[in-house]
Amino acid sequence: MAVALFIGGNGLLSAGALRGWLEGGNEVAAYWTDYPPKPRPSLESLLAPGWTVGGLLRRHRIGQRAVRMRELADAQAEIRRLGADTLISAVTMQIIRPEVLVLFGARAVNFHPALLPHYRGPSPFLGTILDERDDCAGASLHVLSAGIDEGPVVDQVAVPYGATGRRYAAWIARHARAFRQLARESLPRYLDGSIVASPQATGSYRRVNEEAIIGPRVSLEEARRRLRLAGDTRHILTNVPGRRRPVSLKRFEAELGPPTGGPPRLGLLEVELDLADARVRISRTTGIDRQADRVASLRELLRPQL
Repeated sequence: MAVALFIGGNGLLSAGALRGWLEGGNEVAAYWTDYPPKPRPSLESLLAPGWTVGGLLRRHRIGQRAVRMRELADAQAEIRRLGADTLISAVTMQIIRPEVLVLFGARAVNFHPALLPHYRGPSPFLGTILDERDDCAGASLHVLSAGIDEGPVVDQVAVPYGATGRRYAAWIARHARAFRQLARESLPRYLDGSIVASPQATGSYRRVNEEAIIGPRVSLEEARRRLRLAGDTRHILTNVPGRRRPVSLKRFEAELGPPTGGPPRLGLLEVELDLADARVRISRTTGIDRQADRVASLRELLRPQL
């Protein structure tokens, strides 16, 4: 039995890794997360608590704490007090500092949602979709190193987007299952020496910040392509003046004419906006769409496995 300091998010992928680790008969000394837990119960916590971070932490009586690693004054001393012998990072934007990594050595690992060495970095999901690289889609367990997602690979599970019928919510759920499998089966075998991690070859780093935004710098052809490929990911956005957050776009609806030079016009179900060579109407993501996504993820998670 191993005892881990777990550093993760509050979402489904982190829950998959946490669940697998606990199912393998291991313990968690503490769960450090990027943000505080949500104050109200979610649909997932009510219907599938075993697939939520909060539900798992409550069931196993594990303490949760919101921690900013870069602001932790004496990280080494705090971690030593926990008595953890393993560090697990899963779907967090936090960078694990070198003085923390040295405490665990090769027993510091990370879960990454792509088949490394391809698609290192923060954008593996939308990156593989927009690049049409289903051969790089999947889950990797690798040793943490100073370079981002560059440490030796312990094991991987392919999770092709096309196998879900390009249903994004189901694809995320399958990644959660893959993380569970890696944490339950591969990670213990790596820690006891049955699996030897393999150094990565030269790979790729992907960031899609600009590609996720549609606006006056994007052509009509390119906007159509991104919306077609991204489908129901909810990750293609546009900026609307007066709104703090970008608006999530869903589907191309109509070409209205040449660009007008005017700002985007936000409707209840759509957005009209200028592209580089056209004024267009695009349907926007609604609360109903997001609720349907959550139900689709739950259905995939609760579906009996063959």
